[in-house]
Order: sequence, then C-alpha cells, then structure tokens
Amino acid sequence: MSLHYTLFDPTKNITALVSTPVPPEHRPAAAAEIMQKEPSCEQVGFVYRNEQGERCLDMAGGEFCGNASMSAAALFCAEDGIPPKGSRVCSLRVSGAPGPVTVEVTAEGETAFRCTVTMPPPERITKETLFFRGKAYTVPAVYFPGIAHLILPWDALEKPAAEAAVREWCEALNVKGLGLMLFEKATLTLRPLVYIPAAETLYWEHSCASGTAAIGAYLAQNRGEDVTADICQPGGTLRAEAAPDGNVRLTGRVKIVRQIGICRSMRQIPMK
Repeated sequence: MSLHYTLFDPTKNITALVSTPVPPEHRPAAAAEIMQKEPSCEQVGFVYRNEQGERCLDMAGGEFCGNASMSAAALFCAEDGIPPKGSRVCSLRVSGAPGPVTVEVTAEGETAFRCTVTMPPPERITKETLFFRGKAYTVPAVYFPGIAHLILPWDALEKPAAEAAVREWCEALNVKGLGLMLFEKATLTLRPLVYIPAAETLYWEHSCASGTAAIGAYLAQNRGEDVTADICQPGGTLRAEAAPDGNVRLTGRVKIVRQIGICRSMRQIPMK
C-alpha cells in the first residue's frame, strides 16, 4: 500500500499534505513516518473531500494551521485548474476551525502561489501568569479554537528552556497545541516554537501563520485600531492585516516542492 502526499513550502514551514485516505486514529503514526522520511518537514495534514463534496484539511494533531490551509487551498486550486496569474477563492473545512476557512489563491507560476487566508478569529485574548523554574511570566495569550499562542519578549527564554516551558504550559493551560511566539516588537521579528502533543511534535518553525495572526490580533486590540504588519520570521515574511474585533487576514507565498508516493513500511496502519 502506498501513501501519497505533496510537499509544500509555505514560507519555509515545510508541510506534507496526504491525499491517501487514512483513518483519523492512524494519522499521527502516518505523519510520524512521513516526517522521518522528510527531515525538513515540520507538519503533516490530510486532505480530502467529505460526503457533501466540501474540501477538507485535517492536521495530524487536530490543530488549526494557517500555513497548511494556504497549502491545501493551493493544492485544490491546482487540481481544479488555475491559469497563470489567475485567481480563485477556495473554501475549506479545517481541523480546529469552527467554520469554513476562506483562502484567496493567485497563481504566480505552475508551482508557486500567493495566498491570503481569512483566519478564524481568536476565542479570546487575555494575559496569563505562568510559572517556570520558580519565575513568573505574565504574557499576552491568544486563544484560537485549535491552538493557543503566548507572546513573549524575544530574549525571554533560551532555546532549551523554551522547549521545556512550552510542554509545561501547554498542560497547565489545557490546550490542544501551544506556541511560544518570541517576538521583538521594534523590528517585527518573530521566532516561533510550536508544540502539538497529539502529534508528538515540537518545532522551532521557519514560520507560523496562526502565531503571526495571534500577534496581529493582539497588536490591533492593544492599539484599538486596524494594524498591517509584515512579520519577519526565519523562513521569510508573513503579512497580517488585523482589526480590533479579532478579524485577521494573512498573506504569504506557497510553493509546491514535489509530489511523492511512498511504500508503507508500517503495514499495521490501514487505509480507508
């Protein structure tokens, strides 16, 4: 049995999207196999059409992911046919999102796309006081339906400490996934660390779409006005257009790296 997937590069947050049907309970194991074969891959999602014909994306850990949403929209538009410089609007059902997610896709070449995703609004934006190794950290917290993000100063934690703290704080906050967004406000520079327990993944991501949306939403609420910010990350720049009411549009670029079919070594994972 083969597992077919497409590898995407959305601002270097390398994402594999699996088109072979895999039962939900076996997706974490399938994702782990792909990530073992693809060392650059930071996350795995599963794309399909449901019984109503809707385009769907489920992440391996059940979280919401903006970069994967942009990649899935590009994949569906490429499959449906999109001419060079042409544009399409793609509606997706995405794990961790309460309703359909809209992505505007513009083809910049046969394998390159500019995408703008209307992000699910935050459930709430608060401040949390959390403890780590005897020290209290009071930081902004932005809660989305499938993931939460804490916004910390750029130099708040060294890498090993951040990796330990994100695990502790994810459990303390009782969320499906947690991001630590180490952010330098003066230069709009971000280092994103994301932990998804169900997928057993912990990554210093090259870019984080939902984390960028969290920063945009927080800045807009804090200033009480619309904010447009180009957030610089290790993999490039994502643009957040945010309103004080929590509405955020995120724009980035997506490339198809390659399409692959691999023979499964884990025969105990059945396909649908």
